[in-house]
Amino acid sequence: MLLPTDNSSNIAISTAIESCKYHPYYLAGDTIWRIGSLLCVLLGMPGHIMIIFIMLNSRCRRQPVCLYFATIGFFELFYLIIVFWLWCASFSLVRDPRDVLTCGIYYSITVGSSNVSTLLLAAASIDRLLIIVYPSLYSTFVTRKKAILKIIVIILFVCILVVQYHFSYYFSYSYYMCEYYSYAHLWHGQIWPLIHLALLAFVPCLIICVCSCVILKNRYYRRPSTTSETTGTRHMRTASLLLVIYSIYYTLSVMPLSILQFFHPYFFNDNAMRQAPETNCAKFSQWKLLMKFCMLLMAINYSNKFFVHYLVSMQFRRYVWNIFKKVTFIPERNNKRSRSVEGSSGV
Repeated sequence: MLLPTDNSSNIAISTAIESCKYHPYYLAGDTIWRIGSLLCVLLGMPGHIMIIFIMLNSRCRRQPVCLYFATIGFFELFYLIIVFWLWCASFSLVRDPRDVLTCGIYYSITVGSSNVSTLLLAAASIDRLLIIVYPSLYSTFVTRKKAILKIIVIILFVCILVVQYHFSYYFSYSYYMCEYYSYAHLWHGQIWPLIHLALLAFVPCLIICVCSCVILKNRYYRRPSTTSETTGTRHMRTASLLLVIYSIYYTLSVMPLSILQFFHPYFFNDNAMRQAPETNCAKFSQWKLLMKFCMLLMAINYSNKFFVHYLVSMQFRRYVWNIFKKVTFIPERNNKRSRSVEGSSGV
């Protein structure tokens, strides 16, 4: 559904936007997006399929933390599917997903998937903290049933929040992007970005970073008593340090897109552009460049989980190699060593 507008005005604006496509900022944004998003899809989608397959095997699915990561894999896979759809649309291979799905469904999938992923990672970080810091008590607070309940509650909570997009956004054929209706200007221009930044970005990322730092501190001051324990402790310290680095990186990749929403009225104002005789191509192109750069940051973040798991978790590496051996028909050696499930150190 589109707002009623003057047809001649739409034609003029459409022509102006078409001329902005040759602006250096616009071309730079398109180039960065087309190259980066394709790499994210090629690396991320197979990785998420592998993560889901491993986390739901007969052994891992008994671990509450693995259930979080399997669910995160599902939602981030949906996100990367939309990214691939946008990439195809940028080459005019298919229709734009915002036009096909409507902006409400499009934002529900993209924003909803990213929010669920962030909240689930925060919940997994809390459970992992309890497992490591309170090993004698964690079985009371960290169980499969409680993990499944948290996953369901988080998904329902995000679904309730993203319903608003169905009533606030429409697809603007003039600008070829989603815009919010005039009655939703105050909510989506000022109030919702603040709520989204605080509740769905800053607080979860803060929890992830704090939990990672506490785990690193706990393992750094753990004194080994035997040589074999020393080797394991070194690995745990390295894994914990990698988790802290990843937590900081995760925060820096998730926050920019939420912060950018505050500057939407400055860069791109639908009403002002309709009244202006000429479109400000510099501002419009800068907005498109920043938007695509922030979206690419999130796409990179949602495509590297496999590599993070592989670097941090020894058990995950063993599962990957076992799958590789089965696929390539390499005989397995009979030197399997039983180790405890590293749900506490895996991401």
